[in-house]
Amino acid sequence: MSEPRPSRRGVEEAKALLHERSLWMSGGEPLDSYLDDFRALGQLQCTYVWTKDVVAYRCRTCQMNDSSAICNLCFQNGNHWDHDYVMYHSASGGCCDCGDLAAWKESGACAAHQRLHVQEPKLKDELLEPTHVVVQYVLRELLVWVKKLKVKLSYQRKLFDQNTDLEVAMAMIYLDWSQKVCAVDALRSIVCNEIIDYGIPCQTDAPTSALEILLDCLGWMPDKLIEAETTLFLQLLYKNDFKDKFLNLLREKYEKMIFLAIRNKEYMKNYTHLDTNLDRVMVQLFNDPDMTTRLIHKHNLLELFIGVFSKVIACSAENNELAVVSFDGDAIKCKVYLRPQSDLRLVVSHRNIAIHMLSKQPQLFPHILDVLVKLQWMNAYTRGGDGHVFEKTWTLAIQLEMNSMAIIFQLISRCFQDPLGRKKTLVTAATYTFKVLKQYLEQVKRISDQDKYSDSTVSLHIPLHRALSAILQKLVLISWGNYERGFLTALKEEGVFNFTEDEVLALMDHPLRILVWMAQIRAQMWSTLEHFSRLELIYRGSFWHDQSMDMDILLLQFCSVACEDLQGKIFVKIAELFNFKSMATTRTIPGQRNCRQAEIMLLQSFMRLILLVVRERRNLGRTEEDEAQGKCLQYDVIQWLCVRDQTYSQLCRALGSTSIEHQKLNVVLDRVAVYHEPKVAHQGYYQLKSEYWKEFDPLFPHYYLNELEEAEDRAVKVGKSDHYWRISAPSPAGAPYDRLSGLLHTKACHLFLLNVLDEVRFLVERDTTVTSGEALGVTALQMMAVLVSDSRNNLWDADLKAQFPDSVDEYPTEDITVNIYVQVRTEYGPHLSIFQMLQELVRANQCTRLVDSINHVFEFLHVSTHEKSRAAEVDTLSAEDIQRRLRKELRQKAILEEFSAKRKAFMELQSDCDDDENSEDGSEMEACSIVNESRACKSGSVPISETLRKATTPVTDADHVAMEASSKAKECALCKTKKDDKNSSLCWIALVQRYNFPNQVLSRGEQMRNTGETDISHVGQFQGLNLNDDLDQLVTVGYFAESGNATTIDLSTLEHVQCCGHQMHYDCFQDHMKNLQLSCNAGNDVVNPLNGEFSCPICRRLANVLLPDVDASISSRKMDLHEDVKGADEIGSDWSSFWQSNKNLENSMDSFCVQTLRVRKQYPHSYFNTPSSCARSRVLWEELVLNIVHCEVETREGYVQVGTASSSSPTMKFSDECTWGGDSAHWTAMRELGRLAMLSNTFPGAVQDKSQRLRALWECLRLLDRRENLDAESMDTESSPILAGMSELERTVREMFPQNPIDLAEPCEDPEFAQVSSLYFHCQDGSAQKQENSQFVPVSCNVDMGEEELARTQTTLNQSVHLEENKNSQFVEFKLGETYPSKLAAPDPIEHDPQQRHEISFEDAKIENKIREEMMIDGCLSQPFPIEQQRNTSSDSLSTWMEDILRNGILTADPFWVLAMLLIILSKQPDRHVLLSMVKFAYTIAVLQTQIAVSRLDVEDSDVETLVRRACLPFLRRAAMLVQIVTREDLREHGLTGMKVMDFHSLQLILQLPDCSLILQPQGATAAMVTQLLHLYRPKSFNFEMHKVPRKALLHKLPRVYQKLLMEGFYGKKCAACGETPLDPAICLVCGMLLCCGADRRGNGIGECSQHAATESAGVGIFLLLRSTQLLLLRNNRTCMGLSLYLDIHGDEDLYMRRNQKMYLSDLRLNEIRRLWMTAAFDYDSYILRNSQLMRKAY
Repeated sequence: MSEPRPSRRGVEEAKALLHERSLWMSGGEPLDSYLDDFRALGQLQCTYVWTKDVVAYRCRTCQMNDSSAICNLCFQNGNHWDHDYVMYHSASGGCCDCGDLAAWKESGACAAHQRLHVQEPKLKDELLEPTHVVVQYVLRELLVWVKKLKVKLSYQRKLFDQNTDLEVAMAMIYLDWSQKVCAVDALRSIVCNEIIDYGIPCQTDAPTSALEILLDCLGWMPDKLIEAETTLFLQLLYKNDFKDKFLNLLREKYEKMIFLAIRNKEYMKNYTHLDTNLDRVMVQLFNDPDMTTRLIHKHNLLELFIGVFSKVIACSAENNELAVVSFDGDAIKCKVYLRPQSDLRLVVSHRNIAIHMLSKQPQLFPHILDVLVKLQWMNAYTRGGDGHVFEKTWTLAIQLEMNSMAIIFQLISRCFQDPLGRKKTLVTAATYTFKVLKQYLEQVKRISDQDKYSDSTVSLHIPLHRALSAILQKLVLISWGNYERGFLTALKEEGVFNFTEDEVLALMDHPLRILVWMAQIRAQMWSTLEHFSRLELIYRGSFWHDQSMDMDILLLQFCSVACEDLQGKIFVKIAELFNFKSMATTRTIPGQRNCRQAEIMLLQSFMRLILLVVRERRNLGRTEEDEAQGKCLQYDVIQWLCVRDQTYSQLCRALGSTSIEHQKLNVVLDRVAVYHEPKVAHQGYYQLKSEYWKEFDPLFPHYYLNELEEAEDRAVKVGKSDHYWRISAPSPAGAPYDRLSGLLHTKACHLFLLNVLDEVRFLVERDTTVTSGEALGVTALQMMAVLVSDSRNNLWDADLKAQFPDSVDEYPTEDITVNIYVQVRTEYGPHLSIFQMLQELVRANQCTRLVDSINHVFEFLHVSTHEKSRAAEVDTLSAEDIQRRLRKELRQKAILEEFSAKRKAFMELQSDCDDDENSEDGSEMEACSIVNESRACKSGSVPISETLRKATTPVTDADHVAMEASSKAKECALCKTKKDDKNSSLCWIALVQRYNFPNQVLSRGEQMRNTGETDISHVGQFQGLNLNDDLDQLVTVGYFAESGNATTIDLSTLEHVQCCGHQMHYDCFQDHMKNLQLSCNAGNDVVNPLNGEFSCPICRRLANVLLPDVDASISSRKMDLHEDVKGADEIGSDWSSFWQSNKNLENSMDSFCVQTLRVRKQYPHSYFNTPSSCARSRVLWEELVLNIVHCEVETREGYVQVGTASSSSPTMKFSDECTWGGDSAHWTAMRELGRLAMLSNTFPGAVQDKSQRLRALWECLRLLDRRENLDAESMDTESSPILAGMSELERTVREMFPQNPIDLAEPCEDPEFAQVSSLYFHCQDGSAQKQENSQFVPVSCNVDMGEEELARTQTTLNQSVHLEENKNSQFVEFKLGETYPSKLAAPDPIEHDPQQRHEISFEDAKIENKIREEMMIDGCLSQPFPIEQQRNTSSDSLSTWMEDILRNGILTADPFWVLAMLLIILSKQPDRHVLLSMVKFAYTIAVLQTQIAVSRLDVEDSDVETLVRRACLPFLRRAAMLVQIVTREDLREHGLTGMKVMDFHSLQLILQLPDCSLILQPQGATAAMVTQLLHLYRPKSFNFEMHKVPRKALLHKLPRVYQKLLMEGFYGKKCAACGETPLDPAICLVCGMLLCCGADRRGNGIGECSQHAATESAGVGIFLLLRSTQLLLLRNNRTCMGLSLYLDIHGDEDLYMRRNQKMYLSDLRLNEIRRLWMTAAFDYDSYILRNSQLMRKAY
């Protein structure tokens, strides 16, 4: 048989032929249906295979080993929610173990894979042969294409066309088919047999199996095919028989696959992907411990993996005697060694394999040690040498040692877990390790004798020494019975440890040289310090210290006790390597060494190392292991909590990279720390309890230098530790480490201390070195304190002391209690003892810590010698006096430090913090005054009428005093003055932004097609104050029948204004903006001055406009303007004079209006077109009305005082905010907008425009043309309903506009309004009108009613409170019945400043040119968003809303728009009487619109009135807010407090409105006006609907557990925008839509999230990123990656599930985001603004 060749068929032909053969195999049934039938019978195991970065699950309750995992579907169906499970991102991929009894408990299997419910699947006999034939066909075709692809991509690559798309496509066809078939148990068995037994002919060799060919070609395949083939292998490995055969073939190919990567560059290109996929295969091969044991023994896998690992390392070794690894070869650079190393580590992770190696095959362990020998002293450096190689190799070296040592730690740990055989296996490991170490040290000594410079090199890597430390770490934990010195005696008796003293000193040489090197780096004694400092941080830090530094210290401790009486030589050996041998062997002269700061730091490091060796107990064992681990863990936790308050994850990282027993850690934390709940911008953290600060250890070895300084500082300030430098004596250690303190009880140590103290005495006498001398002395005294406090059975002998009255050449004993008084001769200076030096140093009053440390030593000496301390004999001051003076100095120092800290915090608060300055506003003073007078009213001291007069009238004479006082309290944030030289206007710093929160809330509502059972049950409860919190808010929505465009004002809200509470002069602002624009670089900061943005100089909040402050901008001198008694000409003249005198105020108003239009229309900042007087008034009233709508929707939940967790609102509180709730920043802006809007009605140039609009209103109401169309008969009828309606309506309009006379016969001269008038509704005849209104059936009316009957049965306007009309425009207070003048007195004019000029300077032209260039370079920052240009309907409707009302009729408009239009048309400041009249008119329209909407519902007549009240409640609330802002009265004085702001009757009384029942009743005295208004309604072209809107504006509901969110919100879901599976899924928290974050599906450079935010939310978006749990906050071009909404049980974040913790929804953070969303305060929050950036819409 010849070798098969590739067919010439194409992809489609191959698919068709494969489909035909599949039908033959399945008996004519489609393959998918055929496979589904098998799945329906159940599967013994889940065969789902996933790739890298896929989320999988581990359940510690159900898994059989650490590598077991299940897929998402099996997790959901397995009821694991209450188990101890983790969700993780798979690093390399894997396969589901559900149903595999060797890896997963049967009780934890899902319903689909429980063996009780699974039937054994079997093929039909007649389909057995076709199945084998088809499988053979597929394998043959697959191998043909795979071999062809290998030829193209291997050594003959240059001879062939490099396009391999056809080969890859054809191979994928057959691989996909095989994977699909192998998902069924019955068919998988056939594929397993055929892939091994089916032979393929070759050209030269015998037939080869398909599996062998696939393994040969695997490394040459593209990434896609490698992943597909390994997925197929994983499916087949579910069969244990296949495992055996697969491993047998893999063993033969294993070494070849690895070394081919080293030798062949082309093969190396795909090796990384091959290695990743082989990880998946190996985990599945060795997941069963029993099966793994059999495979290891059968195929000799330990020898295979160790041999290949050793060969890979050997091929990278240098060509010298030590054969140290070099980093020049690809084996290390490309990490080829990871393959055998990972496989060996995976195998020995099974305990029985590790025990088997050291008990049955111990000869293999030396081979692993030989590999470690090649890693000894690799990547070495020479002091003073060039560090350019450092960057390339240090990470490779550390990773190589860590990965290699992982095998040793795994092996030793698994052997220790065997209680019966661990002593034998560990001794075996120690035997081989000591033997290999002795050989290595002899080899090093031989090379060192030949090369005198070999000792100058240093390296971090001694894995062979650390392997011994790992064994010693476990040996000390075993009970050794009667052995006197523990395991050390046992090792010596068994001949395992037979080192001589010189060999012990050589054994400790390598770790000691590393510690000395690290001390030199810390003392800044190495060149290229920034490079080598990284090594010191890694060596000492938590990433590696448990495998490096801790192991080195343990080896030094072992060497210190390994031989008797060796401590003195060891001390000298350590001093010699530190270059301080002379200080330990002879008496030195102080100052002779010319100690620099580096030398002093190195001297301190030497003493710290000695103390560390003596005091460290981490790895020395205890009799009770659990108690020992608890104490060690508690010690570490306390030290890290001394540095700073730590979150749980920070503590875990600091405690080390090894696995932490979280249960023990939680017990320790409960004991020593206090837990603080997470805040909005802060995670939950642990704070050390005060009683545990006494356990702070300044000699903790794992502190970085900055961490030590911070811990010492906190010990004084937080821990209130007066003597933190006093260290405690070490706890007793078990044998053989109970002799560690002997290192201090040596003559060399005592002589060293004497020389150091003499050096300290020399340093503290000089001012330049007193600080370093004190630090050195404190460390030396710490060493002496440990020395004298050591519990040794050598009491002081007085007779012995008397034998040495004179100086001697050396210390006579090793007892410090004797040697401390012995004088050692010196060639220079007096012969002083240690005690005499201490007596001199105790007088160093400037060294507080030094003196305290000396007294601490004296205290120990008193205890040790049983006699009084001699300090009192020498020093005139007693010890008590010294202590008292020391405590006093410490208190003074603490007070100064505390004052300095407070001063620093105060300065930072003024410059960078987010709290506002504590200043009062004039309105607040006014409100407080009213409240105080109200209290006086209750006591009877002040009449109630006087209090109400001040509360309800606008600005009067008395108010100017308050305004003047208020203006005195304000100052500019820049110049810090009240008025500048140019008398410029003082304005509020404000932010105008696009925001459509009411639109978003309204879009959540649904149309009421009928009142459901829930609504009907609640209808009767809506009486008085009994408002149900769960009751939806009803809203009347009017829309055009043809286009469907709604006219509700909620849909038009596009701007939001808020003030931070600070002010700035208008001219100061202009100069400030010029400087910002000239110095800015667009896009480099969160604030873009080229778009008019800036930060408040005080609170740093974002702003883009100045909002004029009326009280601070005009003169306080009173101008008597009584509009009610003056004529129109005189009033106009007065106001003209006022505005001529206040040009500064007019200019600032123009600036605000222009910026508002820029934001609304998204014009570039260069746009500037001064609005006309009428347009200016219209913009101000629009802004006020729209912001009131926002505030009303925001506060519908009732009176809720919103807490500001972050600084997004100013601190001042006013009466309006106290009444309604909401945001202070918003109320500040609305209150000032109200004043500006009222003043804008007095612009002289706007009178004519307002008169034309008033005439258009008359025409819109048909008050002009209706009379002309009436016939004579109708005119003569006194009871004509048409005439009555016209008269009533005309009277109402004249009442609202008393000072706007209009000539009814005068035509409209404005072309714009002439065009509008031509489109007004005209009724040609009665029949036409009747037909036009035929579809509208009001309540209590029939369809066929005539016009007169309709007028009689329609609703009426019967006012419950009558308002008198007189020439003084007085109104009747509805409670008291008294009359008060109602008028807004105009502010006083001031003389025009002749120095105030507006001219264009050179800086202005330069800024303009820069802005234009910026617009051309980066249009994204200055031009409107393309989507918003396409969908800008809200903005367009906002610009034409008034014309639309006049064109389409008054009943088609939102009632609040009607009220706004009336205020705009008014050509004077509205008094309370006029304002309430306008409210009544708009209220009548609201009731009629609601009545029409209710008439379309199937509702009982008794419920009509209740539904109308519920639907009109939003209008009443908005109207009440408007009245309060315009009149500046406190509605709380009228009883509007608490939940009454949501009560219909309370608002009705406040606004003096008639009850809606009087309008809805069939008969009424004023039914004619209602009939006239209804004639304006055309039901064919315009309709009304009732919508239910949730009262609480909530964000999208999220599950409590994050894992459920990820499972329910992402798996199986598609992006709502593009319909594809999101790579980075994001959920919009406003609407709940799933989107692709960062995906540009449309090719316009805009991400889906940015697209969605611009389309639906005016550019503001709140998205939850499912993979990272973070919030993505978008505000047009401003982006913030916010905090996570999900925290673990410790209040800690776990981004991207790196710690695999179960996370829960944080209600605190969610509520804060909701508050910021409702109040439009994202750019007012300090955390969000600080973490934002300007960038293109890439999300």
